[in-house]
Amino acid sequence: MESTSDGLVRVSTGIPLLDRVTCGGLPKGELYVINGEPGTGKTILALHFLKAGVDAGETALCIALSQRVGSIRQTAASVGIDTTNILFRELSSTDALESLTTRQTVFDTSEFELENTMTSFTQVIESVHPQRVVFDSISYLRMLASNPLSYRRQLLILRDYMARRDVTVLLTDTPELAPGQKELVTIAHGVMTLSINTATSGSDYRYLKIAKIRGSDYQQGLHNIEISDHGMQLYPLYSHDVGPEQPPSDRQITSGIPKLDDLLGGGLLSGTSCLLLGPSGAGKTSIATLFTHRWVQQGGKASVFLFDELASTFLTRSESLGIGLERDESLERFRLHKLGLGNITPGKFAYLVEQDVAVWGAKIVVIDSLTGYINAMPNSKMLITQMHELMQALSRQGVLTLLVVGQHGVLGADASRSIDISYLADTVLLLRYFEAAGALRRAISVCKKRYGTHERGIREIYVEPGGIQISDSLHRFTGILSGLPEYSGDSRDLIGIDE
Repeated sequence: MESTSDGLVRVSTGIPLLDRVTCGGLPKGELYVINGEPGTGKTILALHFLKAGVDAGETALCIALSQRVGSIRQTAASVGIDTTNILFRELSSTDALESLTTRQTVFDTSEFELENTMTSFTQVIESVHPQRVVFDSISYLRMLASNPLSYRRQLLILRDYMARRDVTVLLTDTPELAPGQKELVTIAHGVMTLSINTATSGSDYRYLKIAKIRGSDYQQGLHNIEISDHGMQLYPLYSHDVGPEQPPSDRQITSGIPKLDDLLGGGLLSGTSCLLLGPSGAGKTSIATLFTHRWVQQGGKASVFLFDELASTFLTRSESLGIGLERDESLERFRLHKLGLGNITPGKFAYLVEQDVAVWGAKIVVIDSLTGYINAMPNSKMLITQMHELMQALSRQGVLTLLVVGQHGVLGADASRSIDISYLADTVLLLRYFEAAGALRRAISVCKKRYGTHERGIREIYVEPGGIQISDSLHRFTGILSGLPEYSGDSRDLIGIDE
């Protein structure tokens, strides 16, 4: 429990990143609703809230209405939440209802049954004096109510009763079970909604959205959540302020190959983004790996996020080119993350990047590839916008972002079907295949660089075991931007062609 800059006393939700999304936690002594269909994680979130209270030395009480206490404890154990010091009271079972009837606290009419059930709640509260209370699930009370007016009146009584005792209350609710007139959301101080979506791949993706928290700021939008044997984790979108916008620094990050750096006008600037665009096998990842390895050799830190290939394949190929990233990894200056379909969301990805940059100190981030990133995500409608936001945040922290984008077709002729993010990048490196002297070759050129100068010519890139070579500037190329370049110059200028 702590006071924040807005003067509110807040309590932790038990989920650190949810505390960040709520700007420090939930304002103390208020009533909150957690909406959601069955299976979305309402009870798990509530258990995190109760456990946080126990850890803070508070008395935490869970009143079970829709399931038995044993089931709730079993749910907690399955996600690694210790309920040893959480108090439970069960009012959902037949025995409990019969006990209430015997004590004449529940009568035959639904109105008296509701009123006296509420009375039983106050008796429990007064006996244990909790600072946190969870009602799981409040839908049970809606089903008892004879009419919406009676239900609303009892909720107002409950809210005011808890507020006088400075108790923070969470009510889990499934409106579909007993539809009402949104009585809860109108009287609650805050409302959070949990949802689940099954993608076409068959994977389930979970979300949390804060509908309101009165008198308090919070991060809007859908936030990704994940439930595992470590509990519930929330991954907010990369939307928090990371400082004012600043121009890129004049620090050049080089590849270690002079002719490639010359093509780029000396190298790439820290705090910018570079898009490596071309067909499969053209050398995009190899170029990105060059910059990564060179930076690590100079004592910096770099992170690579793989979506398309196995980590072992990536390291083996790099080793064959004389780029010892596996050795860099052992020096703890290089991190390699293998991500894929079904285990990644935009929020989780942004969180992993943030941890490597803000906590670990990475100054180069490679995303290989953006095509794989789009395919791995559950909903691609806003992914480019989210990627733009992430790139801006990284730029403000002085990070060089390398984005690998594969074009459709082996030759990259169908460029119109590739992901259009070139307008977001500060530098665009274009790689193409071309045919000359009876062989298939690769060309590399810079078609855009916002900061600084660059060569406007085209060079050959030659990838072979042991290293990468870059030729001098080649002339007499046509069709390079169409995806089907033609070279009519002197073949002796090409790498590996003898006079």
